[in-house]
Amino acid sequence: MLAYIGRRLLATIPVMAVVAVLVFSMLRLTPGDPAAIIAGAAANSQDIIDIRQKLGLDRPIVEQFAIWIGHVLSGDFGESFFFKKQVADLILDRVGPTLALATFTMVWSVLIAVPLGVIAANRQGTWVDRLVMGFSVLGFSVPVFVIGYTLVYVFSIRLNWLPVQGYQPIAEGLGGFLQRLILPSLTLSVIYIALIARIARTSIL
Repeated sequence: MLAYIGRRLLATIPVMAVVAVLVFSMLRLTPGDPAAIIAGAAANSQDIIDIRQKLGLDRPIVEQFAIWIGHVLSGDFGESFFFKKQVADLILDRVGPTLALATFTMVWSVLIAVPLGVIAANRQGTWVDRLVMGFSVLGFSVPVFVIGYTLVYVFSIRLNWLPVQGYQPIAEGLGGFLQRLILPSLTLSVIYIALIARIARTSIL
């Protein structure tokens, strides 16, 4: 098992290398001068030259790639132009909400899909089975953003039960934390509910 996992991890190295080259190439070869954009409209030629030297944009493309990949491997993703903060800090700020959203999405998926699949299998050929399978088809067919807008309109705008947007850390209150996760996690879970319900139904049959 460990040998298999090791081979799979080694197999990802060439893929990651190709992705790194493609990403770097797109960043460097797209039209426009990053130094001029960072300097702003009021900057003079010397300001642009100074920024280009500071960022290493005046060096050969191969050397730029070596410096860039070295920074990435060391966890230094640079500074965000828009937020004026380290990119690594911005990523860490979003790890908590991302994990919470992913966890709640999977919880919704399992709690709803498995009972639906069991009910559909036990009622095979009836209107209940057709209803569950119809929902499964819709779950695959309807875009996620349509489901999201519909849930927001019904539960946030019309019924005023849940907030429209935002995130509240669990440390600031469990109620607000849960309220702000219900709609987005339920929206993302629809396609998984459709998939797991079909799998559960087929497995039971």
